[in-house]
Amino acid sequence: MAPLAREMQVLWWRHAWPGFLGTLSGVGLGRFAYTSLMPFLIASGALTAAAAAYLGAANLMGYFVGAALAARLAQAVGMTRALRAAFVLTTLSFVACIPEWGFWWYFPWRVLIGVTGGLLMVLGAGFLYAGSPPEGRGRIGGVVFAGVGGGIALAGLVVTPLAALDPAWAWAVMALGAGVASVATWPRWRGGGTIPLPRRRGGQRLGAAASLAILGFAMDGIGYTAHALFWVDFIARYLGRGASAGALAWTLFGIGATLGPMVAGAMGDTIGLGRALALGLLVKSLGVALPVLSTAPLALAVSSLVVGALSPAFPALTSARLAELVPPSELTRVWGLATLAFAALQAVAGYAMSYAFAEFGSYVPLFMAGSLALLIGAGAALLSLILAPRAAIDEI
Repeated sequence: MAPLAREMQVLWWRHAWPGFLGTLSGVGLGRFAYTSLMPFLIASGALTAAAAAYLGAANLMGYFVGAALAARLAQAVGMTRALRAAFVLTTLSFVACIPEWGFWWYFPWRVLIGVTGGLLMVLGAGFLYAGSPPEGRGRIGGVVFAGVGGGIALAGLVVTPLAALDPAWAWAVMALGAGVASVATWPRWRGGGTIPLPRRRGGQRLGAAASLAILGFAMDGIGYTAHALFWVDFIARYLGRGASAGALAWTLFGIGATLGPMVAGAMGDTIGLGRALALGLLVKSLGVALPVLSTAPLALAVSSLVVGALSPAFPALTSARLAELVPPSELTRVWGLATLAFAALQAVAGYAMSYAFAEFGSYVPLFMAGSLALLIGAGAALLSLILAPRAAIDEI
């Protein structure tokens, strides 16, 4: 059994590592590293606090656009070209952000890197799942989406110290990292043809179990937004703990996000993907609410680890769960729909929370709203589990 186990680990990694670098570049660095940069961009005078918050929301808007266009772009130009272009544009967007030329200069580049993050999230997972063994999809998804955590951890360990010297150094290092990932994965995307857009037929609808799983995932788009956009600023400036405390919290968030998808994927393969998804949403709801109950260092550390671990875990669990609920020919389309729903609620939540903070100057209501959204998502995932406990392709 030991040689077989080792062979399976190699197989999972061989399928997953390009996706790991894709989510690390497009989402881990592309979105989450900005959270650790916010206090320094504000301190340098490049952005006001309100402008920095809205700029974070601009990336979420771009992610929504990328998720919406992913399937049609892949159908038009092919998976290979679309994925390679996303890597290149991610790198160029980081380079463009090196000059501190104000909000309106940053805005289109932050939107663009959101678009490429959406493309890498949707198309990378679909490309890699297509040739993967069904029994290992939980673990494969865990490795793919652990890249988000890897990017967050790099932001806490490398980007934040560089930003303390000069934000330009942080942008430059992120550009270098994305460029290396682009070169490393370039050959692996070979052979990805176009994907067919399914014809609409009256009797072919998304089943209730899959729809509820998507709803549970989409509610996480609201649930984690306060942490994704404001966690470092909340600790460093709002609580007055300083940049080092904010960087430490974000490093813990990244460590959790690196390990969480792989643990969740293994758990999904063991206890069932539906059970793991519902349980994870409930636990994350408690993690998001924790800073409302206590701002003690231990409470903040636990919140960082729990929310960090479960943020990239849900794309891994949801994409693998959908792989057992829909036929293989529909997976890329349905996963794209799930990512689009997530991105839509995330973008709305990002702008709504930015506005609320600008108006009221408090982050506490944002955490409360996120926790409530996750409770609703846990209920939806539980109903999906009741309708289809395991692979139910024939039933929907």
